[in-house]
Amino acid sequence: MELILRKAEEKDLDGLDQVMLVISDKAGDRETVKKLLKKIDSDPQKYLMVAEDRDTGAICGSLFGVVFEDICDSCRPILLVENVAVLESYQGKGVGRKMFESIEAWGKNVWDCHYEILVSGMNRTGAHQFYKALGFIEAKGFKKYL
Repeated sequence: MELILRKAEEKDLDGLDQVMLVISDKAGDRETVKKLLKKIDSDPQKYLMVAEDRDTGAICGSLFGVVFEDICDSCRPILLVENVAVLESYQGKGVGRKMFESIEAWGKNVWDCHYEILVSGMNRTGAHQFYKALGFIEAKGFKKYL
């Protein structure tokens, strides 16, 4: 399988909906997601990536990278990765690994990020093993809904 890793576009909305159902009970509101795609695309510090199966044209994975400034130590920016999802039928085939390699290269080479962080739901233990295999270490974090 050959993958195309690229920025998400409006034509990807149906595929993004399916991929988001891997990590959420429902996909985002279509009109809101359309607006957000434009907003994200206009911000150079944000990258909403899709993985497209070149053979079928299917959107099989997605992740969202955001670079933000840090005001301590070396003051180098930090890469935040969110909304990581790969369709179940594509899991274990290198899609997630390739997406992380690509977003990490973007964070390191374009933005000189110091490190990368991500948050994953407590129940996603399979994903946690995958993140550890990529070199992530488990660290204490907190989440509060507003």
